[in-house]
Amino acid sequence: MRKTLIAMIVVLIVVVVAVFYVFSNLDAIVEAAIEQYGTEAVKTSVQVEGVAIKLTEGAAAIQGLTVANPDGFSLPHAFSLGEIAVDINLEKTDKELIAIDAIRIAAPQVFYEINAEGQASLNILADNLGSDSGASSSTSAPDESSTAEQTAPIRLDIARFELKEASLRAKAVPLDNKAYDLKLPALVLTNLQGTPEQISKQVLDRLIDHARAEIKKQGLDKELTKLKAKAQQNIDEERAKLEQKADEVLEEQKQEAEDKLKNLLNR
Repeated sequence: MRKTLIAMIVVLIVVVVAVFYVFSNLDAIVEAAIEQYGTEAVKTSVQVEGVAIKLTEGAAAIQGLTVANPDGFSLPHAFSLGEIAVDINLEKTDKELIAIDAIRIAAPQVFYEINAEGQASLNILADNLGSDSGASSSTSAPDESSTAEQTAPIRLDIARFELKEASLRAKAVPLDNKAYDLKLPALVLTNLQGTPEQISKQVLDRLIDHARAEIKKQGLDKELTKLKAKAQQNIDEERAKLEQKADEVLEEQKQEAEDKLKNLLNR
């Protein structure tokens, strides 16, 4: 009986220590998770300066979140989000659903770059987010044990998402690296539901549309259209020159053949 009691006390102490460890290191655990899973989702580096979680208040703050640009772009970041404030609805949150009343991002920096191939950095990130959606993990039918181990992905229910006072740097490499520094109007989205990857793509797609609309107001899209038209004109002119040269060479060869034939007939 005494040994059983001692064993129970030891187990209780271990549990208390484990719980204390988790809660005392919760900020670091969440920070590491954001960096790991964020990087896997967008396929480029995601870094966080710090996380502060207040479970009893249902509040979280994420400082210094940056998302690196994909390879092939000169600007170091696609986003630098400063501080993100999150209001968690503890009553609606369970092991399968995280309910969030509001996410507020104040004064973030957004970088929209078009490289020499005409690819836009934010579009590549959006494509990366959607590349694994609906993909099957195996071509063969899963056995019962693997099916049992699979768990439904965590889902998010975000009542309100706010991005305010954002600055936008738009850079176009085809336009001699011309850069525009713009201000983005507030972006407010409501009733976002889905997996973290799905919601991230929804937000990013809307942000891309938001940025494009502002870029269009500044006339950058017109300059790009003119540049594409000029490039196509140059291509057409070069093609015409090559075709003309080919015709001239063909005519010369034809004339040489006729001259040789005449010489043979005159012998």
